[in-house]
Amino acid sequence: MMEKAVILSTGDELTTGRVVDTNSAHIADKFFSVGLEVVAVLKVGDTKEPLLWALRQGTELGDLVIGTGGLGPTEDDLTSEVVAEFLGRELRLDESIAEALTQRFEARGLPWTPNNLKQARFPEGAEIVPNPLGTVPGFRLDLGGGKTLLWLSGVPREMEAMLKEYVLPWLTSEAKTKAAAWACTFKIYGLTESKLDAILKPVSLGAQAKLSFRAHYPDLSVSLTLRGGREAEERFTALKAQIKDLIGPYIYGEGEETLEEVVGNLLLKKGWSLALAESCTGGYISHRITRIAGSSAYFKGGAVAYSLESKTHIVGVKQATLKRHGVVSRETACEMAEGIKRLAGADVGVSTTGVAGPAGGSREIPVGTVWLGMAHGDQIEARLFRFAGDREQVILGASQAALYWLRAVLLQKQ
Repeated sequence: MMEKAVILSTGDELTTGRVVDTNSAHIADKFFSVGLEVVAVLKVGDTKEPLLWALRQGTELGDLVIGTGGLGPTEDDLTSEVVAEFLGRELRLDESIAEALTQRFEARGLPWTPNNLKQARFPEGAEIVPNPLGTVPGFRLDLGGGKTLLWLSGVPREMEAMLKEYVLPWLTSEAKTKAAAWACTFKIYGLTESKLDAILKPVSLGAQAKLSFRAHYPDLSVSLTLRGGREAEERFTALKAQIKDLIGPYIYGEGEETLEEVVGNLLLKKGWSLALAESCTGGYISHRITRIAGSSAYFKGGAVAYSLESKTHIVGVKQATLKRHGVVSRETACEMAEGIKRLAGADVGVSTTGVAGPAGGSREIPVGTVWLGMAHGDQIEARLFRFAGDREQVILGASQAALYWLRAVLLQKQ
């Protein structure tokens, strides 16, 4: 059964600190969601001996070793030949990959150099992992003894696509075939990690089940993993139901579902349209909404009403309101929400106004103060939030709170 994974990240740019290794964090997060435990993350440069050492360590510690980087055409791209040497296998030219590479270069009018064929050579016995966004494919090798080696592109967007379209479906298939484990992840809002842990204390997990908590502001998630295969399905279903009973009101999604996806689906289901007037969040909520494919079906548009003039001229906040109550106030948030709703012809308008920091706060209105406004039907209301942390955390927290409140409104109106 595949239970433990080791991540290998390669590249001199990583070991010298010139580039931050986001690949290992992304892979670990996705493995967490499918119940695969990452026991080690190893980072080495583009040098043969350290890479051989990392392969030895990885195959000793993990059932699955997954690496990124070093698959390109240059002299310092050593992965394929070092893996072949480590396993005592020959490098083989994959003719179909070689042909695809030459055709891609020709189609783009790029000059061809022989070193590009390096990207078409793989250790003997490798299964190709397609790269939908780049020229460099990856590979998978069965190492025997229940162990597997996977290698993906080191370019983050390419790696993420390969992981999503190939690796995760393969892992799910392997788990079902070999009866490795049952796993699910709940996305949480409105609880601290310690409070969540305390609420779930009554859950009797037994020896084969495990709860794992992950706090990644502004998200909090808890994953349930149960080893034992198909015979454990009934037990897994019961544990999942018990968790839902305990924290149901705080769960906004499951698996890889994001809060903006949840909100988008609810807007579609209800047939409502959305418009946003953002001040302190600077368009970040609009960004989250429009990251979802098909959001044009429910998102009318947004305005970043940052200055006093934009608040009055664009979304229609009265100058008297700003003068009497101030920019960061219930009244301003309400008029912003109602104004953008009316301007865009939307069913619901949401607004943000606050102090993201680090400057601009006062004793009465400290940094982290945010008013959110909501206008739908003939109802207009606002809520006050106090967020801790730096500027980015305030913006993230405000966007999450706004989307979660919108979700609650959409659920109430069903």
